Amino acid sequence: MPSLATITAACDRLDAANQAVLFNGGKLAYTERDEADKELRDLIKELAGYVQAVSKGDKPQVQDGAFDVVEPGEPIGELPPPQALGSKLTNMSGRVALDWKGVRGAKSYQVFMSTSNDPFKWELTAVTTKSRLDVDSLEPGTFYWFAVSAVGAAGTSSKSDPAQAMAA
Repeated sequence: MPSLATITAACDRLDAANQAVLFNGGKLAYTERDEADKELRDLIKELAGYVQAVSKGDKPQVQDGAFDVVEPGEPIGELPPPQALGSKLTNMSGRVALDWKGVRGAKSYQVFMSTSNDPFKWELTAVTTKSRLDVDSLEPGTFYWFAVSAVGAAGTSSKSDPAQAMAA
């Protein structure tokens, strides 16, 4: 367990390094600040590990150690389909730029494309962790239909409402 004197010294070092960055701003000052920051973070992690081990997760004891208690997360459950799927204009030939509203709890999104809307013939086009995607190598001037599913811990949502877009 790091001593109070060790943590205080690390805080003082970081404070001095921050002051040097403010007044000097040189590369050496930034490097010293980053090293001091890492040192203090490592000490705090070590102290937190000690408090966790000694308290065995007992909330009042953890709080007595001057640490906040993080409540365990609750499962989100089934995800709703992404909303507001649309496309933005692009000047890249053969590209469709898609975006949609992100879904809380989604770890990734599956993007599907169809060249027909009667009936849709969905093909998985991409998987992304962002709520936007550029789909390239399409036939310029051709209309395509897209839909997106959110993927989370409980599985995959249903597809979003389809959106039509023309490749640039």
